[in-house]
Amino acid sequence: MGRRMILTALVLAMAMASNLIENLDAQSLLLRIRKEDSHVGFSIYKWAVFKEEGRFKDFDGTIEFDPQKPAATKVEIVINTSSIDSRNEDRDSALRSEEFFHVRRYPTMRFKSVGIRSVVRDTMVVEGDLTIRGITKRITLPVRIAGVNKAGGRLGTLVGFESEFTINREDFDVGEGWSIIDKEARIHLLVGAGTQTTASR
Repeated sequence: MGRRMILTALVLAMAMASNLIENLDAQSLLLRIRKEDSHVGFSIYKWAVFKEEGRFKDFDGTIEFDPQKPAATKVEIVINTSSIDSRNEDRDSALRSEEFFHVRRYPTMRFKSVGIRSVVRDTMVVEGDLTIRGITKRITLPVRIAGVNKAGGRLGTLVGFESEFTINREDFDVGEGWSIIDKEARIHLLVGAGTQTTASR
């Protein structure tokens, strides 16, 4: 093989390798939330003295995430409102009633992202629409990327996220008129997800 042919073969090989790297980098992860590795919790003060805590046990959602391009992340989470658990059956019944979540009329609440405002190190500021009791409000929340683990096998790639933020329950007509309960509720999300890899669009 002449020198020119060798050089041509090297150039072609480098071009193919470059295309392969670009294709590997241009991969987004289609994540489904793993309930066993996730937590949707909340806390709120009562009588400005007692901090009440609870969670929602049933939820589902998907996250499109590219570790190389976190600004392209898309999130959608749906929560079953009747799955509320405050460790008190009487209180849970009240929270499911018309005065609070009115679960018969509004069986789910939903968050759907509309964009990523910023990415600083391992934290994204996610902007999206939160819908509770049929009322939709635009909110922003910080989301920390806890880590990415290419576990392989049936697990695929695992990604963890964490977020804490506050909402005003009265913006969604939750417990309207209940002055003994603070207006501000703190939300704590731990999201663990498993993924299938799809070529980014």
